[in-house]
Amino acid sequence: MEDRGKVLDSVKSEVQRRLNLDETIAKNTEHAKKNYQPLQPQIFSYKRDWFEPKFLEFAQVCDDGLLNQSQIIQRYLDTIGTEIYTIKALKPDFCAKMVRELDNFNDNILQRSRPNTMNSSGLIVEEFGLLDFVNQMISELLAPISKILFPEWYGSGIDSHKSFSLMYALGKDTELAYHYDNAEITFNFCLGNTFSGAEVYFTHMTGEEDKQEYWEADHVPGVVMFHRARHLHGTLPLLSGSRYNLLTWLRSSSVRNKLCPMCKSPPKLIPSLHMGDGFTVPS
Repeated sequence: MEDRGKVLDSVKSEVQRRLNLDETIAKNTEHAKKNYQPLQPQIFSYKRDWFEPKFLEFAQVCDDGLLNQSQIIQRYLDTIGTEIYTIKALKPDFCAKMVRELDNFNDNILQRSRPNTMNSSGLIVEEFGLLDFVNQMISELLAPISKILFPEWYGSGIDSHKSFSLMYALGKDTELAYHYDNAEITFNFCLGNTFSGAEVYFTHMTGEEDKQEYWEADHVPGVVMFHRARHLHGTLPLLSGSRYNLLTWLRSSSVRNKLCPMCKSPPKLIPSLHMGDGFTVPS
């Protein structure tokens, strides 16, 4: 009975944390604005120069709509598994600067939120000050890519997201349990550093348990890995070094309003100060 009570207390605490999350993020964001002095302010501004030319060309071709999906995949992408792709996206100089900035923020700002319930080492982009950068990156690059490669999950458009950084290091987070993301499409940018292990593994989509599928992929600094968010996946143990990633979970209310991806039921809406979990009130 004592163990059951502890579990119930833990569940109640987590429910309350989630209900207060928007307010907590808003407070932490304001605290960081007042107390954090960036080492390299320029990296907080979206610039196309931060991205590899081939990645920019890839996004533009998706936006133009002159090639079909299979032509685009063949010309630009490495395919890991069913609708799991990679392409070199970020320049080394940007990755190095971003890792240094993340470390500096972590060393100086202690009032911050966990990126999610499964990871303890990472930052939410609102609190870090990278929200405007990510918003523009989604609008100009990730949304056009998603529309062509994942039309079923793009729906009528990407209208919200959850974005955050992660760090894997010995003595901190070293692996990630089997799960799927609370989103429609996931983009996972590897920023660095030097590391071994921490490969990503994928199996089937949630709800398709009859399929026997398995793929593994290495994270490579500068490379983005992107896939259907409901693809079950996890991270194998880190063996050495440290790995930094920037993730964005893209959400389409036209898709998720029909069925919550986590509980598989029609969503029951609670007002949110910001983007919440991406659900909207039907018009």
